[in-house]
Amino acid sequence: MKRALIEEKLPLVEVNAQSGREKHLRHGNISTMHLWWARRPLAMSRTVVFASLVPDPDDEVERKGLLHAIAHTASFEAANQDRGRMAPLREALNKAWPVARPKVLDCFAGGGAIPLEASRLGCDVTATDINPVAHLIQRCVLEYPALYGDVDEHGARPFVDDLTRWAEWVKKKADQRLATVFPRTGGDGARVAAYFWARTIPCPDLNCGRIIPIISSRKLADSSRRKVRVDYDVLPDRVELRLADGAPEDGTDWSKGTKTSRGSTVTVSCPVCPASWPDKELRSYARENGFGRYLYAIMEIRNGDRSYREPTKEEIDAVDKATFLLEELDEYPEGTTAVPDELVVKSQYRTLRPLTYGIDTWAAMYTPRQCYTSAVLAQTVRKAHQEMLNEGMAANRAKALTTYLGLAVDRVADYNSSFTSWRPTVEAPRSTFPQQSIRMAWDFTEIDPMADGPSNWDGAIDWILKALVHCANATLGNPSRVQRANAQDLPFRDGEFDAVIIDPPYYDAFQYGDLSDFFYVWLKRSIGHLYPDLFLTPLTPKQAEIIENRADKKSPEYISHEEFERRLQNALNEVARVVKDDGIVSIVFAHTDVEAWERLLKALRGAGLVVTTSWPMQSEREGRTTANVGSVLGSSVVLVCRKAGTRQEGFYDDVVRELEARLEQRLATFEEMQLSGADYFVSAVGPAFEVFARYSRVVRLSGEEVDVDQLMVLARQAVARHAMRRLLGGESLVALDSRSLFYLTWRWAYDGIAIPADEAYMLCRAFEIDLEELTRPNGLVQKQGAGKDVSYRLAGPDERKKIVLGPSPALVDVLHLAAQLHDQGRRNELVELLSATGAGNEPGFWAMVSAITQALPEGDRERTLLLGLGGNREGLSEAAAKHVGPSDNQLF
Repeated sequence: MKRALIEEKLPLVEVNAQSGREKHLRHGNISTMHLWWARRPLAMSRTVVFASLVPDPDDEVERKGLLHAIAHTASFEAANQDRGRMAPLREALNKAWPVARPKVLDCFAGGGAIPLEASRLGCDVTATDINPVAHLIQRCVLEYPALYGDVDEHGARPFVDDLTRWAEWVKKKADQRLATVFPRTGGDGARVAAYFWARTIPCPDLNCGRIIPIISSRKLADSSRRKVRVDYDVLPDRVELRLADGAPEDGTDWSKGTKTSRGSTVTVSCPVCPASWPDKELRSYARENGFGRYLYAIMEIRNGDRSYREPTKEEIDAVDKATFLLEELDEYPEGTTAVPDELVVKSQYRTLRPLTYGIDTWAAMYTPRQCYTSAVLAQTVRKAHQEMLNEGMAANRAKALTTYLGLAVDRVADYNSSFTSWRPTVEAPRSTFPQQSIRMAWDFTEIDPMADGPSNWDGAIDWILKALVHCANATLGNPSRVQRANAQDLPFRDGEFDAVIIDPPYYDAFQYGDLSDFFYVWLKRSIGHLYPDLFLTPLTPKQAEIIENRADKKSPEYISHEEFERRLQNALNEVARVVKDDGIVSIVFAHTDVEAWERLLKALRGAGLVVTTSWPMQSEREGRTTANVGSVLGSSVVLVCRKAGTRQEGFYDDVVRELEARLEQRLATFEEMQLSGADYFVSAVGPAFEVFARYSRVVRLSGEEVDVDQLMVLARQAVARHAMRRLLGGESLVALDSRSLFYLTWRWAYDGIAIPADEAYMLCRAFEIDLEELTRPNGLVQKQGAGKDVSYRLAGPDERKKIVLGPSPALVDVLHLAAQLHDQGRRNELVELLSATGAGNEPGFWAMVSAITQALPEGDRERTLLLGLGGNREGLSEAAAKHVGPSDNQLF
């Protein structure tokens, strides 16, 4: 079996650079077609597809040519705007597959990135997903552009022109109905671009009793062009908000409002009296009584200039009209209500946070006018479809056009719910989904989608059109086979595909079904009649979804850790079944949970797949931050697998040597990518998989089998030694004790970030250290949280108030005490410490000082302490060498 290019080499530096950059690019990116979660970069997807299908030429010159071609086409612009630049990749693929195009399957196709790139390269592509929303996105990315997006003899794109025309038709018809609830202002008849709302609650102090507007910030605009704020106007029965220009002159912090939060705990304070609503009582009140709503400001745009003012009585009264009109809307012929009155899955309150405040239907996610707006748009899209047919348009073409209009309704709904908060620095609304959940919004924005403003109907159509043109260029004449299918029971023949390339779900990282219900309920109303088989259930069907969900464990929706793994095993068994015996399986995986990697290896073994090589590839947005490492990585690991042949047992000692040699080889390659921290550790999992997968099992000389868990500890140890050798040099590495190496490794890998319990335990095991011992008072590690939310973080010198050294102390404890003494100006005691412990003239000690300093960011307190200590090395070492005094370390 000839090895594929991906099993030998990839131009990682160039591809990763473009993948990181691509996450910031919007115009034409398929992410702007419709929101889907955890899409992979196109550059990364294209590279994995191409290199999985093209054999390695076994010639350095030819290999360099292929790698150059991949790098040359890695940029988003090259893929989107320069079809000719893709020619070398297509030619190489055609040369490798002269008889028939390679058949590629992605059975977790999601937003369509992997199959889009396979189609761009000319493959015979099949894309499946169990989720109806994902399925519709895939049809709009992979199928319809290829069928209808071609350029005619005049250089025009008739399908794009038709979509533009029908979008304008929908806008005109919908506007006739929406004009009554969105009054025009001024002599020019302009429409308000954005309305600003606050939820309200009575002051908990009955002696005050005023209605309080709940706002997260007093900022409306804080951009380079203008600064606008709100001030509190105290009336006898309520607090109102008044607009004012500029930052507050009284020195108050205008980034704070009446709502403050710490983590998920929220407090609402009255701006008049000292009373406040604590979190638990706030939620209880909301569930029993609901919040009020208060329209306090609007934004107008005239000639591109934005201005803010308070609403008029006419604008306030228009809100009540929408409430009345909403009740008058007719049901659809199939019996679906005009508004999404479907219940939110109550057990998913961890993902859909409004549930904890009693907001339990999808219609309740909107104000009445917002709900009316989306309902009118959905009804008008249906009418547009019928009008297309009345004009004699082919049914399939009309169906495709209407589907894109349905996606536009979703885009409007995404930026026009009561959970779209405002970004004062750019003066635009956020999406309902700034994260992989719906978070509570206290003050929110409402848009008039027909006005000249951000996130309007025209903008939604424009984003979709750009993505459509991109997809048409990519898939021209090569429509993918798009099916809705369960990955645990694929409807394909044994050995049907040459390659299966997938990005499977990661435990509970994304609750796809429950999140996509937000869009499902509107798609059901706008285009459900075109896809009746997709909308048979009130919400997305979740019974066979392959996730570990965050639902309440007592609920029928709950999917456990173990059940997720069983389902993933079923899916990998199916992948192994449908791929050819000489085919290739490439799996993208990006999880820091060590146990997740162990279980993935077991699942691959169970499916009869072995890892032949692996690559860390950029997959997340640059600059993405998190307070807890959790399951977030900057890079994914691509595991390249083949069907397992005959394998023999491996002896433990031999496997250890083989593992260290392979890691040494691969980590040198990964270092060229400047990987560090969690990415560095997880990238090493792949090489470990490669070694372990060569054996049916690994045994000690005694015959005892070594399980996967133990093998992964070996990998951790090898990675830590490699990283520390690179930081310290071999001589200094030998001088450091396990406790000090552990501390340095953690500082280098995770800085000051808290890490999950399993990650901390695995790191301790790599150094044969007891985590519980480290968390004792004044220890190196601090424990945070409880239950499943337990995490651990390192304690710096300032946080260890009383360090007691015994005989032969760990150098890191000496280091922390030395840093304290130096900072306090206690030089004599510092010299005595360095002399008694021998640290003053131990190169490894000073190498550790330098290494930790380099690992920590500018401004870090520990870094500052160590810079001061290290800067006096020469004088301190000399003084310690001359010092004569007691050698009993207990005095410290």
